[in-house]
Amino acid sequence: MTRSSASGEWARVIGRVWGMGERLCAEGCIGRGRRAKCVCDNDASEYREAAMTDGKVAIVTGAGSGVGRCVAKQLVAKGYRVVLVGRTESTLRETGDLLGPEGMCWKAVAADISVDADRARIIEETKAAFGRIDAVVNNAGKAGLKKLRDFTIDDLREQFEVNALGPIDLTARCMREMDEGGVIVFTSSMSTKDPFPGLGVYGCAKAALNAACRAIKNEAGKSNIRAYAVAPGAIETGMLRSMWNEKVLPRDKTLDPDTVAEQIVACVTGETDAQSGETIFLPSH
Repeated sequence: MTRSSASGEWARVIGRVWGMGERLCAEGCIGRGRRAKCVCDNDASEYREAAMTDGKVAIVTGAGSGVGRCVAKQLVAKGYRVVLVGRTESTLRETGDLLGPEGMCWKAVAADISVDADRARIIEETKAAFGRIDAVVNNAGKAGLKKLRDFTIDDLREQFEVNALGPIDLTARCMREMDEGGVIVFTSSMSTKDPFPGLGVYGCAKAALNAACRAIKNEAGKSNIRAYAVAPGAIETGMLRSMWNEKVLPRDKTLDPDTVAEQIVACVTGETDAQSGETIFLPSH
């Protein structure tokens, strides 16, 4: 991708440099003021302003692909800065390349959500980069087909550490940084309601997120912290296809990652009709 096309893409999405009162033209140049003349003297340049969020910062786990990547793209389009969290730095950077300049609107943190020290580091690096935490989207997860009777105690620990303990602990750490309020969103699952054979333990772990969401609402008091759980059915992602091929589960029976991301982002921005503490179920077709 050329400099013009790459910078133009994120310039049209971002529309301004947070905290500097500057605007970016479609060529990536910087000008002052709402109708400032582009410094590259391109009369066709357009200044587009993202939703005014005062440079709010959202942590998105599982951001290297699928729903997490879609959430990051949609949040940046609404003016958020995002911290991309995942185990593989290269895929996080692939997501970042779709968003704009590193350090301005995104930061990648390679971390394993199931590791205590990594969760602490996510908070530290977010504060060092952007100075605040306004939202956390707990999207990281792990699933695999195995009947409950076949699970060992180590299997159970792994499922709960990735799908429940890690996200809940990261949430608690983030809440302690949200002095002026914030938003928590958990990516849950329809498996919490009616688990498909082989996804029973996954559903058990994800059900903990629904309960945590409700607990945050009940304990919020005057903290101005909102919490939601979004519980989709089968989503067209790599994780899904690692379990079922299209003969077993046709593509037209699955949810598009962007559709799920739209629900999550609406919770973050306050555009949802759902109430804090609610689990939003999104059945697949």
